[in-house]
Amino acid sequence: MRIALGRLLFASLVALASPSFGQLDRSLDAHGGLEKWRAFAGVEYDMIWKSAKGERHDHQLFNLQDRSGLITSEKYTLGSEQGEVWIKPGLDALGGMLPRFYMRTPFYFFGMPFVFADPGSKQESLGKKMFRGKEYEALKITFAKGTGDTPDDYYVAYVDPASDQLTLAVYVVTYPQMRKDKPIDQLERHAIVFDEWQRVDGLLVPKKAQFYKWTGTDLEGDALGALEYSNVHFLQESPDAGKFRKPADAVVAPM
Repeated sequence: MRIALGRLLFASLVALASPSFGQLDRSLDAHGGLEKWRAFAGVEYDMIWKSAKGERHDHQLFNLQDRSGLITSEKYTLGSEQGEVWIKPGLDALGGMLPRFYMRTPFYFFGMPFVFADPGSKQESLGKKMFRGKEYEALKITFAKGTGDTPDDYYVAYVDPASDQLTLAVYVVTYPQMRKDKPIDQLERHAIVFDEWQRVDGLLVPKKAQFYKWTGTDLEGDALGALEYSNVHFLQESPDAGKFRKPADAVVAPM
């Protein structure tokens, strides 16, 4: 999924006054505010990714200004710096999961809805949409050409009009090795449903979210997997840049 995480949020851009994102602004405010999100230098958390293949447990650290990242576990270590992703002990350390995909995806879901305001993103109101008998504000997020690894990605965010909080996001996976040259309208759609939120340092961020197939109007079948985030800490100071540099024994993950 999203390799929208490849979209680097440069410090110079962050320093600029926050632009208006129209309808998205209300959701950003409900989750603690874009200014507060952009004021933090970094974030770290423990994460569990559950799927039919089992569970993956690791610790993730990201610089929120340039999106450098480090993911560590007993079985693998991934890092990203200046757009390059590296992994050790080898490219197969994730058991078939693509390293660049994994490096970007869990954090991007963690960062919703704030990442929808990243440089290169474009927002379009889709008006009202129904989901299981309730009306939601729908917002489509697309990306400018050349933004990140997969600028063809898109999301449709469902925002609860009563609370302005994000409820779910429909998405497609356009990562080249997973898309396999299919036209976008033929790609399978999925949805991530945010079941639980947690308030950390004034920001409302995900605690538990589940993935489903999406029929176009509803979830299909049982959950395909889940993400759980715990021990979340936002950092006032930027993480040591040396943490993200490629070690001599690491392998660079191909695009």
